[in-house]
Amino acid sequence: MVSERLPALAAGAVLLLAFSPAARAASAGGTDSACDRAVAAADRAEHDYEALKKGIERQMADGGHPGAAELQALQDAGAQRVSTASQARRVCGT
Repeated sequence: MVSERLPALAAGAVLLLAFSPAARAASAGGTDSACDRAVAAADRAEHDYEALKKGIERQMADGGHPGAAELQALQDAGAQRVSTASQARRVCGT
């Protein structure tokens, strides 16, 4: 179930990673703008998603099976990641 979603989530991660340096360069004025806050939220969401994903992958590598709650948490984190990246693109105008 997760394996079907991973390519789409990975594509979102690539977009976020490609977007983040441009947003930071565009807002390099040193002020805490709405764009800076949006990019920081997107970065946090990306970090949270990656941490959950690594935990599940480690569990599976150790022979375990993630439960429904863990898979749901990963799906929710992926949706949050995509949402915050989209919001950052809108706020930063890219």
